[in-house]
Amino acid sequence: MPRSSVVLTPEPVDAAAIGRAAASVHDRVTGGDGAPFKLRPLDDGAVLQVVVDDVVVLSVLRPRLAPEDRERERVLPGVTAPEITRWWTEAYTPWHAGGALGVAILDALDGVAIHGGVGRED
Repeated sequence: MPRSSVVLTPEPVDAAAIGRAAASVHDRVTGGDGAPFKLRPLDDGAVLQVVVDDVVVLSVLRPRLAPEDRERERVLPGVTAPEITRWWTEAYTPWHAGGALGVAILDALDGVAIHGGVGRED
């Protein structure tokens, strides 16, 4: 079973946003010399995967409108969402070492990423 994450953002997370975040992580992690990160859409864009050396490191589902504040607080207690949170995007990363790249890509997005099974760093 993969690690699940949720990203709360003011704008929908799209392929361009994932591409920018992946590029920044790639440059930071590899110094620009490592294997390229590729984006692979599935099911008419319902899922966007980030692939490194033919290994999936991140799968991002289509964003949807975020629930109201009270419901979001019930589902994600203790999480401080961006002041303007309109979008909720679910994502999945593998537990193998490549999954850390997927988590880093989500963290590089303009929003707040919450990762299941990963301790919070305050």
